[in-house]
Amino acid sequence: MSATPAGNASQSDAFAQLLRGSLLPTAVTGLVCVVVGLFSSPKAAWSAALGAALVIFFFSLTLLVMKRTADLAPTTTMMVVMATYTLKVLVLGVVMFALRDVAWASGYAIGLSITVCAVVWLFFEMRAYKRLRIFAYDPDGEASLDRPPRPEPRDEP
Repeated sequence: MSATPAGNASQSDAFAQLLRGSLLPTAVTGLVCVVVGLFSSPKAAWSAALGAALVIFFFSLTLLVMKRTADLAPTTTMMVVMATYTLKVLVLGVVMFALRDVAWASGYAIGLSITVCAVVWLFFEMRAYKRLRIFAYDPDGEASLDRPPRPEPRDEP
């Protein structure tokens, strides 16, 4: 994608499509987790809601960071995304450590909700990405298969 305004608009559209494609199914899955938790106890329902909210927040944050860094060099983007991932894992670990002994939360419900919602988010994000049809190469570029190859320069005496 180029750095032109049209390229930036298409990048913004791509990230919006990824977010829309993942957010709704994950929110529905989180709601299902909450309803299932209600059959166990209100504590399990609140815990499932917390787990779903954590997944939605963290995965949306990843897409936002990727959108903000898409115009930077690929190595810089990768570095920022990996730093964001590391920060997310650390924050999630701190949250899980802090919630291990609270009376109002069920660790099992939080863990199950996080796992199910993360799998659903990743599946639907891959599905949305596949539908974007982003080429791994530039079909109109110089190496296009439709163009005849340029003749090799020859050394003439």
